[in-house]
Amino acid sequence: MKRLEIFGIAIVIIGLAGTIVGSFAWESFLESQRECITIHMRTFENGNPTPNVIHLKKNVPACLRLTSDDTTHGFNIPDFNITADPIHPGKWTYLRFTPKESGTFSFVCNIVCSAGHSRVRGQIIVDD
Repeated sequence: MKRLEIFGIAIVIIGLAGTIVGSFAWESFLESQRECITIHMRTFENGNPTPNVIHLKKNVPACLRLTSDDTTHGFNIPDFNITADPIHPGKWTYLRFTPKESGTFSFVCNIVCSAGHSRVRGQIIVDD
């Protein structure tokens, strides 16, 4: 009976470990399948956001996948009245929207991130 109990416990442990590992693998797979433009936010002193020019299409849903390489940042597109949740180092923040007008628009960091905070910016170019 003791062998059967040990075998049962081993099966339960392997099942739990597999479930945990599988859920992380599945989440990672889903993240890689999203059609998002990845933007790495950085302070002005560390090179600014990359890329700092983004091209989108008018009336086509857009997805921005934001992360920070150094400190907590914000992300704001004033002309679209869009603000993302805070962007923390090593974490992902997603922003989905549909640009309704064409042109060139600025995005800026709206959380003080460094001495050069006011220079942390980039452009979104919306084409017809």
